Amino acid sequence: MTGVRLVGAHRVWADFAGIPAEVTSAFVATDKGGLVGCGYYASVEALAEIVDLSTLSPC
Repeated sequence: MTGVRLVGAHRVWADFAGIPAEVTSAFVATDKGGLVGCGYYASVEALAEIVDLSTLSPC
């Protein structure tokens, strides 16, 4: 998981993932190079609904 500013390609992918236009940053969750769920999450709470945060490990 990493935090990103939603500009350029990240904004396009975030739009596709359903992140509202007024959100300017998000978390991107990946596992072995692939997106987890929709990939982009506007908050840790939204990410925690999909991913067990205790299972995350550093890259």
